[in-house]
Amino acid sequence: MEAQRFISKLIGESKINEDTKILDFSAPERFEFEAGQYVRMAFYKEGKRILRDYSIFSAPYEKGKISVYFKKVKDGYASNFLFDMKVGEKIEMKGPLGDFVVGDFSKDLIFVSSGTGFGPFMSIIKDLIYKGYRRKMILIRGYRKEESLVCENELKKIKKNNKNFFYHNILSQPNEEDYNLKGHVQEFLEGFIPYDFNGDFYICGLKDMVSDICEKLREIGVSDERIFFERYD
Repeated sequence: MEAQRFISKLIGESKINEDTKILDFSAPERFEFEAGQYVRMAFYKEGKRILRDYSIFSAPYEKGKISVYFKKVKDGYASNFLFDMKVGEKIEMKGPLGDFVVGDFSKDLIFVSSGTGFGPFMSIIKDLIYKGYRRKMILIRGYRKEESLVCENELKKIKKNNKNFFYHNILSQPNEEDYNLKGHVQEFLEGFIPYDFNGDFYICGLKDMVSDICEKLREIGVSDERIFFERYD
């Protein structure tokens, strides 16, 4: 679908922790997008127009809404503005934009994220399952603490109902000292790749993590044609 400009109203919100939220905005009647795409929001500060991109967290089949999952950044005007928005308030958007979408539905897939980089993957995973995707999907996501584990119950349900879906939560500072996946996604990646895996890798998060994962994949012989990524900074 060609990108369009529109005014969207905040219709719902879910607070994950003290600095992270999922916001649900209204979508135009004929708004369509591919899982993994994003919207560009416009903010105005002292007469200046500030543009920021946010991955769409909701799935394409969830009509009538555009959800975004984000973290409030210290001194970040846009993220703080979003965090303080009230239901009923409006914002200018443009979308859908981007090409961070699954291109080959015949392959197994591994998704690697850190923090809010999980955003596009929730949309992609739900969309693939909705479409009857039967290939293997492995999600490896990294967070700091348990309080940041968004959609944990939903992922457990997806795993229970779909034998082709697996996921792992890596925590760098878990509350439990004996948590067995303590560290960063870079440290655990290779151990979660099946020995016969010949599928594609999708990576999303901060640039250092993305660069580290891409480098590690190349070191173990994964070609660039099988690596897709999106950086958040």
